[in-house]
Amino acid sequence: MRRILIATLGESTGDDAIRTLLPLIAVTTLSVGGGLLGLLNALPFLWYLFAHRQIGASVDALGHRRAVMLGNSLRVLTVSVLILLLATGQLSVLVLLLLAAAIGLGDALFTTGHSAMVPAVVGRDRTADCYRRIETVSAVTRVSSPAAVSALLRLAAPAIALGLAAIAYLLSLVTLATLPRSAVHDAPPTANPETMDAPPSDSATPTAAPAASRSAWTVRRVLTTYGLAHLTLATSLLNAAAMVSGTALVLFALETLGLSVSTVALFTAAGAFGALLGAIGSAPLLRRLATGSAKLLTTGGVALSSLVAPAALLAPAGQAVLIGAGELMVAACATASMIVGSDVPARLIPQQQLGRAFAAIRLLTIGVMPVASVLGGLLIAATSPAAALLVAAAIAALACLPATWIRHWSPPAAAEEPG
Repeated sequence: MRRILIATLGESTGDDAIRTLLPLIAVTTLSVGGGLLGLLNALPFLWYLFAHRQIGASVDALGHRRAVMLGNSLRVLTVSVLILLLATGQLSVLVLLLLAAAIGLGDALFTTGHSAMVPAVVGRDRTADCYRRIETVSAVTRVSSPAAVSALLRLAAPAIALGLAAIAYLLSLVTLATLPRSAVHDAPPTANPETMDAPPSDSATPTAAPAASRSAWTVRRVLTTYGLAHLTLATSLLNAAAMVSGTALVLFALETLGLSVSTVALFTAAGAFGALLGAIGSAPLLRRLATGSAKLLTTGGVALSSLVAPAALLAPAGQAVLIGAGELMVAACATASMIVGSDVPARLIPQQQLGRAFAAIRLLTIGVMPVASVLGGLLIAATSPAAALLVAAAIAALACLPATWIRHWSPPAAAEEPG
């Protein structure tokens, strides 16, 4: 698990640096406008929309170890090319978009492969605990990475600051490459026979599974599997709410309330601290409640906390503090909600099919994000940022419905804990 957490530190640092730097480079160096900037931000998510089957099949065919190494290698190479073009003044808008798409492909391969790797390495019974630790590390990097990028930009050119992302991805690549093969376990999970369509194989090797079994986990299969479908729908709605509120909050704080840019920047730190609290608090929650109940509680917490920011419009003073507190609460509940049920796919789906299954799950949970972002922007234009924040809270409340239907449900225990 230690190597997985070190790799997470590198991967999260690289992602945060790229998310911070690419829009800055597009605007300051290439004078990109709002339309192209929106396309640039949406490119990483488009792989989950249009190529999720190919990505999932590739992860299953390559194996999760090769998939994460390929994803990281692609990102290291792409960021290195971006640094070279930026330093020599040869970067264009079209090339930047192509490089951003390549980084997104590397991210899709890594994320899908990593999701399949975690239960194989740490064991299915420890998957939720591992994700809790991963989210703790990620929360720390969400505070430290923007600060490091800001310091590098003050001292050097953007090309030098991009070196932080390249080094971070390289750290993740090297760490996972040194993961002992003996640490990977492919023990089959215990699952409800009614949720498994494929017949059992006489061979213990993944390659012996019938072709129909290997291709069974599609979007339709995910949406018709009890428990998994409800958790996936709840997460999809929460992600949609986050995209709407994320766009609306900045405009609400800057334009509606007239807060300064430096003050608004602190909301990111409040959210990161909230995510850290959510990761820590998810452990006792999972010990005391069924998976469905814990998902319902944390999702309801997101919906209620989402009302804090628009309530700042009614506050006579301390509006920035109120919004910061709301962002902390939303991030804490959202992070805990994401950790709850993170072990469910590993408990219900055979290891050799996790690549396709996670690709289908991410089509639903991540593919909704660019769509929600576009619709959120149209909603803000048609109404106001405050109204969009209220709509985001309503979407989060709607996410409680799938969790309500499984409030007494937990996934079956793993038949075997890998040694």
